[in-house]
Parts: sequence; C-alpha cells; structure tokens
Amino acid sequence: MAKYLLRRFTALFITLAITSVIIFFMSEVVPVDPARSILGQYATEANVKALRQQMGLDRPLVERYVAWLSRFVRGDLGDSFQLGTAISPLLVVRFRNSLILAVCGMVLLVPLSLLLGTIAGLSEGRWPDWGISSLALFLTSLPDFVTGLLLVLIFSWQLKLIPGNSFMSEGGGNPLLEPIKLILPATTLALSQVGHVTRLTRVSVARVMNSAYIRTAVLKGLPMHTIILRHALRNALLAPLTVLTTQFGWMISGLIVIEMMFTYPGLGRLFANAALFNDVPMIEASALLGVTLAVFSQLLADILYGFLNPRIRYS
Repeated sequence: MAKYLLRRFTALFITLAITSVIIFFMSEVVPVDPARSILGQYATEANVKALRQQMGLDRPLVERYVAWLSRFVRGDLGDSFQLGTAISPLLVVRFRNSLILAVCGMVLLVPLSLLLGTIAGLSEGRWPDWGISSLALFLTSLPDFVTGLLLVLIFSWQLKLIPGNSFMSEGGGNPLLEPIKLILPATTLALSQVGHVTRLTRVSVARVMNSAYIRTAVLKGLPMHTIILRHALRNALLAPLTVLTTQFGWMISGLIVIEMMFTYPGLGRLFANAALFNDVPMIEASALLGVTLAVFSQLLADILYGFLNPRIRYS
C-alpha cells in the first residue's frame, strides 16, 4: 500500500505540473493584451508599454511561467486585472462558498441516490426497478440549467416559497447567513448527479444479490434483512461511495452553470467572470486550483476504496 501511495502521489504531482503548463500557456496565447484591456482602447502606446513592463509581460514566456508557478506554490497568486485586489483572499472565500454548496448538495445526494439505487437493485426486474431506473435515466438526461430553471419556476415563481437567486456581493458573502438561498442551488446540484449514482448503486446491488455467497446465505436460512444489511450492502456500496468521493471534488471546482444561474459566489462563477473579462491571473489561479481539487479527490477515492475493500492489494 505504501508503494502504491508513493506512485499515486508521484503521478499526481506530474499531472499537476503538466496541467499548470497547459493552463499557463493557453491563457498566455489568448489574443488579448492585458495592459490594453486595463487602460482601455484610447490609451497611448507609451502608457501601454510602461504598464506591460510594470506587469512583467515583456519578459520571456518561460521565465514568467517559472515565476508564476513559484508564487502559486507560496500562495501568492498575484492581483486580479478586473477587481484590482489580491487573488488569494478572494479564492479562499470563493472556495469556502463552493465547499458549503457542495456539502449541502452531498447531504441531499448521498441518502437519496443510495436509497433509490438499493431499492431498485433489490427489486430487479419488478416495477420499483423499472420506475426508479426510468426516473434516474430522465434526471441524467436533464442539463443542469433545465433542472435549475424548473425548480425556480415551481418553487420561486409559482409557489413563491424560496428566492430564485442566491445573493451576495462580488467579494463573496457568507451563504450560511442566508441558508434559505442555498436550497435551490443545492437541490439542483443533487438532482444533476442523483440519476448517475442511483443507476450505479442499482447495478452494484443487483450484482451482489446475484452472487454465490448471497445465495449461500439464503440457503442457510438467514433472514433477508440480515443478508441485505450485513452482507450485501457492505460490498454493493463500495463503488457508489468511491464515485461520490470523486464527484465531491468536481462539485467544489466545476459548478459554473449552477453558480451562474443562481448568482452564487463560488469558484465556478469566479472563473466564468474572469474568462468574460479576460482576467488572465484569475483564470490561471482558479483553473489550477480547480484541477488540484479534482486530482486530489480522485486520489482520495482510490485510497478510500483500498481501505474499504480488504480484497484489494496494490502490488
């Protein structure tokens, strides 16, 4: 296991290094002059040239990449072109907000998807299986913005129970101060993933229930609830739990559509606004942070699966 973890961490840092190169060079080759964008189209060439020198944009590309990566490792991400403030404190606030939204989504997603998938798997070939599988397929096929729009139409415009947007200042705000505004984005987030996790759980439970050791337990006369709770679910839920761990990292870093729809001040909305205003330092910092979160969540999922499943032995 120690050798496996060493290899995984080595692969992780290689992946992050390659990703950082791709992110930096792709953002740098965008045909937009940051100095011109800041000063405006009527600025003189002398002023633009002076600002480019001040920002270090006249230095070679490789030199700028090394300086940028070293600052990122130290936690110094520079200043935002759009906002004129330091990026690091803003990213911390936005990360906190996205983490809160992801946790709320997981609180809804985990019990709902595991319960529906387990019921469908235990009822393989019968009407509960057909109904739940059809619902899961329908939810999987719905884009995030359609799900969010339907929730807003029903609960905000028609029933007027929940606010349709999420608030807060561009600097971030604290979602926990207005928890009612978390309901619609968190529900949209959960529904966007519940179909996939439900179908995976259903397949896993059905496969385990048809395995030889479950048939042996039935022939021994063990009560069905004992077979399900003690023997079947322990193995059947390994795959869904691993996928949920991976999804959690994606939920934190990749919620652009949901955050933009509900004006939620998280990492996804921050990245989208940075791309809209050609804020190169913000694009680079938020993109690399998002990739880092996704890669670490995948590593955590692999480690979790190894601990939960004693049959796994990494050579």
